[in-house]
Amino acid sequence: MPNISRRTLLGAITAAIPAAAVPAVANTFNWNDFYAEATRAELARFHANALTEAMATRYPELSWRHVVDHKVQFVLIVGDERPAVSARQEV
Repeated sequence: MPNISRRTLLGAITAAIPAAAVPAVANTFNWNDFYAEATRAELARFHANALTEAMATRYPELSWRHVVDHKVQFVLIVGDERPAVSARQEV
């Protein structure tokens, strides 16, 4: 069994701390991969969400929601004065 002294142990701990403190490189979201791999339904939902959020930023006094209906190929984005029961829904 190796002889471990307090000095050896403290040296190892001190050496390990700076390595753990270095921040990891942040993974960035790859939009090209998303667009290439997303289904048409996912893309429709993504764009409906984006437009709903943009309208809410422009007109914050309204309650914004969207509905995506894949059966009749219809998307509705509406802002009204009443609180939305469900902020987003999909059929």
